[in-house]
Amino acid sequence: MKKVLIVDDDESFLHGLIDGFKAYEDKFSITTAGDGIEALTALREQEISLVLTDLKMPRMDGFELVAHLSSNYSDIPVIVMTAFGTPDMEDNLRDMGTFQYIEKPIDFGMLVEKILKGLAGPSKGYITGVSLSSFLQLLELDKKSCTLTIHAGSKKGVMYFRDGDLLDATAMNLNGSEAAYAIVSWKNVEIEIDNNCPVTDNKITESLGFILLEGCRRKDESNAAKTQRPGRGADLGNLDSLNMEDLDLNLSVAPSSQSPKTSPPSQPSAPANPVLAQFISMLSSFPEIISCTISSKDGNVLHQAGKQGNNTANFTTYVAVAAEQIEIAIGASGRQYAIFTLQDDSKLLVLCGQDVIVGLKVGSSAFPETIATGLRPVLSRIRLSA
Repeated sequence: MKKVLIVDDDESFLHGLIDGFKAYEDKFSITTAGDGIEALTALREQEISLVLTDLKMPRMDGFELVAHLSSNYSDIPVIVMTAFGTPDMEDNLRDMGTFQYIEKPIDFGMLVEKILKGLAGPSKGYITGVSLSSFLQLLELDKKSCTLTIHAGSKKGVMYFRDGDLLDATAMNLNGSEAAYAIVSWKNVEIEIDNNCPVTDNKITESLGFILLEGCRRKDESNAAKTQRPGRGADLGNLDSLNMEDLDLNLSVAPSSQSPKTSPPSQPSAPANPVLAQFISMLSSFPEIISCTISSKDGNVLHQAGKQGNNTANFTTYVAVAAEQIEIAIGASGRQYAIFTLQDDSKLLVLCGQDVIVGLKVGSSAFPETIATGLRPVLSRIRLSA
């Protein structure tokens, strides 16, 4: 039977949950821990299927535990209990997407629903492990003071937080904002947390939100520059051309059970454009993509796979044309993609290339922004005219 580990230093709260969960003894069992250190012992000695943790605890708090889980038990879903209590904070946490959260005081029915979905597996919308950007936003929301040491392969960086504000950062030969921009672009990181912050001077004036966006923008530009180097054009049929190192995807995550992943149906005729054909082959390699539509900018459907009809093609064309007109009107050049959350919590990602428009339906657990970042340089190479 699957086992849920509940981590909280409030004994009366734990006993209340245990009593409530007796009605679900046939579905999962419960074990408890009073703080992160006890939780680590439980993780070593027992087979844990899901962790439900508070943030504020003695000895090892929830932040340290989440960081440890992300690095050492990345296959275990995590539910974080928060006491933030404001709509803005709830929206920010919801947008993180990398773990589930529930607000105190606990809505027991909602908690049971989240636990059952988590135990059912990643196809129910959970992503295991926590991305660096999500973890940093959680520190900001909880006004946490700490020092983070972040490793990504041979790279190492340090970030200093006081009361949720990012004061300073160092990485290799970089300091301050420049170091922070570099660190937030790293993927597959390991996070170490020290609950002390020796820094008192605020050497970073930009907000954390700006740091995250600017770091992503710089990484995006770097990726685009790499794809334009001589000799890269011949590699379009290879997944390496999608900069897989930089895609923050959980490739083991299947799409939502409400929209089962099926093999893309055979097309009436293969696209005559060889680059487009190779691009379609790349898309089929990603299990997060439930279905896709590729259209020319005049609305002509070039390729469809999965359960997407002409209405989706029409909508993606409308979105692309509207975005282009807005950019022309304001004299800006944006990222050229849009994300829409659908009724079943899946997402529709609309990507705009030079000659084609791509609509991708992805599972609720996927990272559409990183998919867009990885695909855009390749998409820009597709030309329909000779």
